[in-house]
Amino acid sequence: MKKKILAITLLTTMLVLGCSSMRVMVDYDDQFDFSNYKSFKFVTPKIVSKNKSDHSAGIKDPLFIKKASREISAILTSKGYQKTGKKNPADFLVAFYATAKNRAQITPPTYHIGRFGRRYVRSGHVYHYKQGTLIIDIVDRKSKELVWRGVGSGALNKSDPKKNLLEAVEKVLEKFPPME
Repeated sequence: MKKKILAITLLTTMLVLGCSSMRVMVDYDDQFDFSNYKSFKFVTPKIVSKNKSDHSAGIKDPLFIKKASREISAILTSKGYQKTGKKNPADFLVAFYATAKNRAQITPPTYHIGRFGRRYVRSGHVYHYKQGTLIIDIVDRKSKELVWRGVGSGALNKSDPKKNLLEAVEKVLEKFPPME
């Protein structure tokens, strides 16, 4: 009986996690003409946190930043944009932020009353995981205004973090530039 309950709990957890793929949200200035963009450059984002004890301000790992920059650059280049050097002006600037937070998914216990008044209790389960969020901002170089923002969020796969990053960048930038 306990093995059955454990198997059902594990199956339910895998099903829920399998269905919870990356969620992507995009917002942009619908009055802006993106067709004039030909080149881009990365900028370091300025993280503003009002709460000094806020540890979710972002991932500051230099290796992660390098990998994310490479992935973003590769996708933008495949879309026909050209990365410019440090001294050359670009049409738009790219800034990105990433966070990882601990989350918990709770399956509550269930109670059943069977035939003849028998009571059955299935224990609850708590599944702990990390949720990653990637935010990519596109800023117009001339006006210094944000013109496009893409946000991808989902559960992180511990066994393949590169796949997480690649999937997030691909799905977020899939919607850039916006098509009317």
